[in-house]
Amino acid sequence: MKNLANFKTQIKTRDYLVQAIYQYFFNNQEIDSIISQFKKEHENKKVDFPKFIKSLESIQSNENKINDILSSLGVKDSNMDLIDKSILYFALNEMIYGDLDKLVVIDEALRLSKKFSSPDSYKFINANLDKYLKLN
Repeated sequence: MKNLANFKTQIKTRDYLVQAIYQYFFNNQEIDSIISQFKKEHENKKVDFPKFIKSLESIQSNENKINDILSSLGVKDSNMDLIDKSILYFALNEMIYGDLDKLVVIDEALRLSKKFSSPDSYKFINANLDKYLKLN
């Protein structure tokens, strides 16, 4: 595995972002409430809150477009775990509206999948993000 020590803040921010997206879908909670909660809970940790907030708000405003992309890839909501959905939303949002290189996004999505999801979910994540890249 690559040495990620130089990217601790970015990694922690993405970890929290996927957790926040999961919370958004699971609880149908308002984004502002989630942001306030994460700021309060993690105020003493090195987190890039401007990036966290920008990404979470982007996902909320582009939720329908991301959902349409997943549908066009043949991914149905009912066929995926909520954490995998959260990771795919993070990755697709970052690929379309973010500033990370697409291959870095896929690498991060796989890392997040291995950290938060079932042992084989990284294959599902990788296959769908790869399919998206080939179509775009």
